Amino acid sequence: MVQFVNSTKQIVGVSVTPSIGVEVALLDKKSPTVVKYGRRPIEYNLATREIQDYAIFKATIIDLFKELDISLKSSVYLTLPNVHLDFESLPLIIGDEAISNAILSKAEDSYIFKRVEPISAWADLVTNSTTDKRVIAYTSFQETAVNQIKDIFLELGSNLVGIESSYSATIRGLWFTGAVGKDIDESTNWNLLLVNSNSYAMFSMQGSRLVDYTEVPLAIKSFSYEEAYQAIATSVSQVLPNFPAKKLFILSQSEEICAEVLKTQITFDEEIVTHDSNKYSKIPPVSISSSVIENEAAAMTYALIGIFATEHMEEKILDLNILSKMHSFGEAYFTFQLFDKEVIVNQELARRALLALAGVLAVICFLIYGLFYLIEFQINKKASEYQNKTSEIQHQISSIMGQGGIIDIETLVTKIIDINKNAISFYDSISTDIPQSVWLQYYYNRNGDKVAIEGVSANIADIYNYYKSLKVISPQSSIKLNKLQILTEVNGDNFDIAAPDLGAKFYDFEISNIVSPRSKEAESAQDGKNNKGANANQQPQQPQQSQSSDTAPATVLQPVDINN
Repeated sequence: MVQFVNSTKQIVGVSVTPSIGVEVALLDKKSPTVVKYGRRPIEYNLATREIQDYAIFKATIIDLFKELDISLKSSVYLTLPNVHLDFESLPLIIGDEAISNAILSKAEDSYIFKRVEPISAWADLVTNSTTDKRVIAYTSFQETAVNQIKDIFLELGSNLVGIESSYSATIRGLWFTGAVGKDIDESTNWNLLLVNSNSYAMFSMQGSRLVDYTEVPLAIKSFSYEEAYQAIATSVSQVLPNFPAKKLFILSQSEEICAEVLKTQITFDEEIVTHDSNKYSKIPPVSISSSVIENEAAAMTYALIGIFATEHMEEKILDLNILSKMHSFGEAYFTFQLFDKEVIVNQELARRALLALAGVLAVICFLIYGLFYLIEFQINKKASEYQNKTSEIQHQISSIMGQGGIIDIETLVTKIIDINKNAISFYDSISTDIPQSVWLQYYYNRNGDKVAIEGVSANIADIYNYYKSLKVISPQSSIKLNKLQILTEVNGDNFDIAAPDLGAKFYDFEISNIVSPRSKEAESAQDGKNNKGANANQQPQQPQQSQSSDTAPATVLQPVDINN
């Protein structure tokens, strides 16, 4: 009846049924064969019509996926026990938003949605352009329950692509497997009697199209074995006349009711076909691989099979996936082909991808901005340097132009000669006017008239005589004897004094008109030494005496940078 279509999607089917629990299955992509199947019992609250404990549901999903060796990163399609299924007749010309509003208004009449908001999906059943009418079927779930389920699969890393009522999935599963019989075509009327734990539902079908539906609450567990069958048969006999058909398919999902036994209690003039998805099950409703346990798979529900029918059938039969409807209160998903794979993207995944893309673009923009800012900073820095140099040159040009644009070369040369004369006169004093007991250790000269001379002597009078000779050589100089003290330590590795009196005193002196650079360095070094506490109590040392000569050679003078 139904041609199997290969699909590139690998969808894991998950179904929740009150009497069975949670089912997980994987269908072969090339043939309608279940290659993996497992189930676990789970509590379902029939009064509130939702899973009793979502933490247990999450743990059950993890256990089943692990047992069946199925990745939690798979795409998952879920069916839940029906909460609300109904019909609505609407004008053909109204838009999706108006349809959604109409569904919302009618769904809120149900006692379930008196305390929680519904989330719905709908599908066209009949459209009539003559009467400008359309008949739609819609299904609704509690929005809070759907959100909890979505969060669970999101935390597990699964791609949840569908949530659907077990009723619509069951109809699709029956049609997909051909269980209703080869004699049923699109023009044939047939009925489905679905027996649940606390109710039964009657579906009037024409081929694969749902025509009518009713659900009758029935506390089956409150009856005895025989009374339960009689209660269902009595109630169904009152409903069947409203659903004329050529075939009745009885499907029991209640542990208390065997479909084959119920068949004998119901009066129906046409053919009756039965199947059990409970302890009375005999064979699986679909082909299974050798790795699947047959006794366990015998109770497999048609709702679970209907999940795979969605992806492997050319025609869409009663597609009420609340995650795939753009006009529903749920979120949408879309697919696209990537090489030989079909990628499924739901709204949450798309939102995350957009946020990630926005973050990457923000980082790139920030880096580009930072790069341009750095380049601009360097350009402005160079421009500022060039501007300062230009201003300095312009100032010099303005100064020259203020003199009539003429440089007085003679004055400039005379100034340079005077500076050199002063410098040379001080240099001459080093070799010609040094007293015998004076030893120079340091000499500094800048611009000819900035002088600093340091040394040691065994005679104070010789220090004064040397100072006077310097003043005679350069009387206009402002040099002074700035330091004179008893020498406690002779500096300089090459300093050597030969004196007959080993107990003679030596004096340290400085003649200068500027602060000696050597003195600055010495003070800095001494501060560092004091901070470390080194040599704090060192005893004074006398200059080293030489026994080889009666005179002492001068120390090696430090070089002078005349540009400083």
